[in-house]
Amino acid sequence: MYLITVEGGDGSGKGEAVRILASLANRLAFPNVHVTHEPRRHSELGKLALSAVSKGENTPLEEAGLFAADRVDHSHTWIRPRLLKGDLVISDRNIHSSLVYQGVVGDLGLEQVAKMNAAAMIPDLVIWIDCDPSKAMKRINSGTLRMAGEKHEYFET
Repeated sequence: MYLITVEGGDGSGKGEAVRILASLANRLAFPNVHVTHEPRRHSELGKLALSAVSKGENTPLEEAGLFAADRVDHSHTWIRPRLLKGDLVISDRNIHSSLVYQGVVGDLGLEQVAKMNAAAMIPDLVIWIDCDPSKAMKRINSGTLRMAGEKHEYFET
């Protein structure tokens, strides 16, 4: 059916927006709503991508490759089968995060990151959560997020 992605910086409230959207979609129009996130914390590829960022030992190109591998696998083994059944899938993050984090902040360029993700599914709708950077940093510093980057330039991108 449809793939909807919610994007925004760390601490912007994406997770809450995904929960609200999924609840509304389920109550109003879609009997089968599936929520997911990228990178996946339960897959080996997702764990590798998260580890690469948290350790900070990989180049932006290596990070982008790990995120792209997880995204392509996620697209074809988890998202696509649900869409083919006519279900709605709502994802916390997708390719747009890689375009910002690795493409812009990591200086790889949008074109290179887009090519690395060419085999992944493109969302039908992207909802961008805009958040004041100081509010996002308060959320991050309060320890409510599982993982947050320390790079303040992410909030300026």
